[in-house]
Amino acid sequence: MQQTATATDHPTPPGAEVDYPPEQLLASATDPRGVIGYANQEFCRVAGMPKEDLVGAPHKVVRHPDMPRGLFHLMWARLHAKLPVCTYVKNSTADGGFYWVFATVTPTRDGYLSVRIKPRSDFFDLTRDIYTAMLAEEAGGLPPDKSADWMLGRLAEQGYPDFDAYSLAALDAEFNRREDIDQAAESDLRKIAQLTELMNESDLLVQRIIEIFQQVRGEPINLRILSSRLEGAGVAIGTISKNYETMSSDMYQMIERLRCDETGLLVRMRGALVRAQSLSQIAGLMDLTARQSAVKYDAANRNLGGREILHAQSASLTEISRAAVSEVASLGKLVPDVCRQLRRRINGLDLVKLLCRVESGRMSDVDTGLVGIIQRLEEAHQQTDRHLAALSATAFQIDATSNAL
Repeated sequence: MQQTATATDHPTPPGAEVDYPPEQLLASATDPRGVIGYANQEFCRVAGMPKEDLVGAPHKVVRHPDMPRGLFHLMWARLHAKLPVCTYVKNSTADGGFYWVFATVTPTRDGYLSVRIKPRSDFFDLTRDIYTAMLAEEAGGLPPDKSADWMLGRLAEQGYPDFDAYSLAALDAEFNRREDIDQAAESDLRKIAQLTELMNESDLLVQRIIEIFQQVRGEPINLRILSSRLEGAGVAIGTISKNYETMSSDMYQMIERLRCDETGLLVRMRGALVRAQSLSQIAGLMDLTARQSAVKYDAANRNLGGREILHAQSASLTEISRAAVSEVASLGKLVPDVCRQLRRRINGLDLVKLLCRVESGRMSDVDTGLVGIIQRLEEAHQQTDRHLAALSATAFQIDATSNAL
């Protein structure tokens, strides 16, 4: 049976897991080579190592052999690209025990800064299962890069397209378990949450417009069938069908571009918003770590240098987060223009629909089915126009909310 010891119970039985309270945050900073230059008291206590042994040592001194190499391959790829990393890590203690953390690691001007919290979300169990399977694959000879690919495949099976999507979802889950984040971080995150709701509304409106186009996509075909059935009398209807199909296809492609691949406006806005949220959450954890240190150690003036590192990095991440929110606002300003272009095209489609109505009146003595087609098109145009107006209004709300941050 696996034993568990608290962080104050060192030395622990060999192989025992060291427990520590959720409010405890473990922090360390390294140079670009991974040599530790700062370790807070909580990190030293849980690792069971005095600060003198940690500072100046390579960070791998706390690496546990049960950690898959494929994960570190993914981590270093992101860190070398100057991107943050958020993931679960199993570390070793000085006396042979271990402890789990959810680590947030960010590049700094002088190296890397990590703040770790106790894992408490459902992502933790899933991650441990993946790590166990990765270790088995690596024991069979799978190299780190292939092990990383294997992990990405497993994450994709869980619905996460890449490591970034999974780790940021885990960060959000772990962060939301905390009740001790300071008001400054909460204020930014509340506004980001408002923007997220507005983005969700925008996505829903675009989806509804696309569904309307899909519903009436067959109407030009119906017009062509009608044209062929009426022979000479249906030539005008055939021409109308071609015009409508061309115009509606152009409009459909335009609305799709709002959310297609990485170039769509809404996709880029969503990506910037996700970056803003994750950076704000990491900054909040850093501020909390520094604040806790000040409460515990200020009287003895200890950890002052560490608090300065944490505050400086938090300020830097907050600035980047707010820049990402500004990017959301800038991109959002383009959405009403797209809506105006689409509404002009709706007017063009209305003209085609009017021609249909003229032809329907001309052939009023024939039950052509044209009246039903006209009614369906008219309803589709009205619904699309309403959704475009709502999408434009939502974009203005996004701009106003972003500027308030």
